[in-house]
Amino acid sequence: MLAFAGLDPTTHQSGKFEGMSMISRRGNRHLRKVISNMTFCVVRYAGPFRDYFFRRKREGLPFRKAILATAHKLIRTIFAMLNSGTHYKVTEVA
Repeated sequence: MLAFAGLDPTTHQSGKFEGMSMISRRGNRHLRKVISNMTFCVVRYAGPFRDYFFRRKREGLPFRKAILATAHKLIRTIFAMLNSGTHYKVTEVA
């Protein structure tokens, strides 16, 4: 599911050289754009995805990597909802 969207991580390495990791971009570019826009929207408003984004930021991830981690969580959530045929429910934790 991540590879289809082109958001799967890749590492460029050869011998002892190990380059930077980045997303593969081999997937559907339109889906990647939609997922990216959705991620920016869910991070902007209160909810579990915003909390997850800021938790990853507190762990020391740069902005773009925290957004990518949130996008991965969003894709996994959408895929699980499609497989189980359920609707998204936000549970408030007091």
